[in-house]
Amino acid sequence: MKNPLFLLIIGVSALLALPKVSSADERWGHHGEHHYFHYRQHPHFGLQVSAFYPNEYYPILIGGSRYYYDDGIYYDYVGGNYVVVAPPAGAVVRVIPADFQPVVINGTTYYVDNGTYYVRTPDGYRVVPRP
Repeated sequence: MKNPLFLLIIGVSALLALPKVSSADERWGHHGEHHYFHYRQHPHFGLQVSAFYPNEYYPILIGGSRYYYDDGIYYDYVGGNYVVVAPPAGAVVRVIPADFQPVVINGTTYYVDNGTYYVRTPDGYRVVPRP
């Protein structure tokens, strides 16, 4: 039978050898250089990432401008990086984040996610100004 003190030392050593997780890592997921958010914490406007994994985002054209959408977050391509921007009014996306809240205002149902208001259209969900 092994010495209990020896087993305790081995167990503590194994725990100390685990990678340390900072508070930022608890909120962020990491895909190479692309950061995405867990628990519906959205990044601040201006955050920049240099690349996305394939099929992680999709482009949206609005009035001749191209934006990129990924799970409730909108990006513009500026200076070789993708920069988080305010959701552009008029953008239509196929799917909105699952934690949206339906809100009825003056008979219209809006789907609200992190301050972004959407209305359902035949093509998906369109970003609209806050009513």
